[in-house]
Amino acid sequence: MRYLKNCFTTCLLLFVLLPFSYSQSLYPDPHYKFVAGPGVLQDRNFYLFTLLERLPGLPLLLAKDSSMTVLRNQYKQRISHPVSSGENAAALLFSDANIQQVSNALTRLLQQNPAPFVRLLREMRGSGLFELYARESDRDLLTAAWKDAAQGVNYIINAYTNGKGLRYPVIDSSLFYVQSPDYKAGVRHLLEQAGEKDRQADLFFQPSLQFALGLLTLSHREEAVRYEPMSATNGDAYGQIKKTDWRKYPYPAMLILGASPVAKEVLSETGKSRCRIGAGLYQKGLAPFIIVSGGHVRPVGTPYSEAVEMKKYLVNELKIPAAAVMVDPYARHTTTNIRNAIRIAWRSGIPVNKRMLCVSDAMHLVYVSSPLFKQRCMTELGYMPAADIVQTDLYYLSFLPDLRSLQVNPFDPLDP
Repeated sequence: MRYLKNCFTTCLLLFVLLPFSYSQSLYPDPHYKFVAGPGVLQDRNFYLFTLLERLPGLPLLLAKDSSMTVLRNQYKQRISHPVSSGENAAALLFSDANIQQVSNALTRLLQQNPAPFVRLLREMRGSGLFELYARESDRDLLTAAWKDAAQGVNYIINAYTNGKGLRYPVIDSSLFYVQSPDYKAGVRHLLEQAGEKDRQADLFFQPSLQFALGLLTLSHREEAVRYEPMSATNGDAYGQIKKTDWRKYPYPAMLILGASPVAKEVLSETGKSRCRIGAGLYQKGLAPFIIVSGGHVRPVGTPYSEAVEMKKYLVNELKIPAAAVMVDPYARHTTTNIRNAIRIAWRSGIPVNKRMLCVSDAMHLVYVSSPLFKQRCMTELGYMPAADIVQTDLYYLSFLPDLRSLQVNPFDPLDP
């Protein structure tokens, strides 16, 4: 009896401490409640850092670790000198050696102190924001997420101090000339603040993180949080979703792809045309909800979101019920049009195990169905958000959503 009791205790401990299995189908959690950090901009771009700062036991564990302490002192030494120019921003970059050093430390801490990491890993898997690594072990999930976050901070620092490394410099760059005296003065002020905060920071990544977030604000590129929370932005539709009988419709949702204006018009003629096609399909009963997708793209600095203007056109001109239209006001590319629509479907409760419609003009859909588009998705996202694409009409196709679309993208801080 004692032997059986000991075996039961051992198995119970192993169940608690072993990595969570993706095959358990517990993750991602459709009812997940996000942990709130010091600001929505940080939560949207760097949720791992929010969890490391907020979850019980983890801040103290990281602050006391010898490797982390050495790294923190190194950063403190780098930025303790008087700041003379924007070039000092390089002091807050994470080097490849630093990134590997932290990866090794996290692996060691996970092995030596598994208890504080249990909730962290549960939160990470439940959120869906690390879905690209969902099938990996706890160690590999944690280290991959850390590397992404560190490189994401580096991306922002390089992009918004010297304009280098931007994937789409025409539409993603700072709204100010980064070499201007005024902008450089703003960067110096942020660096001085980072130096002040470093004397109070307990965690090594905090000065670099706050500097990166400050650069987004300085550059007026914090549009990643303009419409948060999306549950409020699309509140009417979210309420209607709960009442929907999905058996009545061939498709649960229809995505209409945005088209940027080429001049100063609020909504392009191409965008209006796509909306008219989508409205016709809605009126035929093909889907109970429309998702319009398009952010603040062109001209650079425009106050108009394509999706917001498309919804206005659908509701005011084409008489589609407002509660049937949801907006994705962030996407700036076809890759993220599709990705963000899947995110909205998942978070709102729209079934993602059924095919979704995608509406656009004929030439655009030829591109979406092409190997070129798949290659672009693999390069920029690391996966293809739309599986099993089937074009059944000149102006619309259907696809199966891929939940890897929930993965946060550290190299797209305007739409992570």
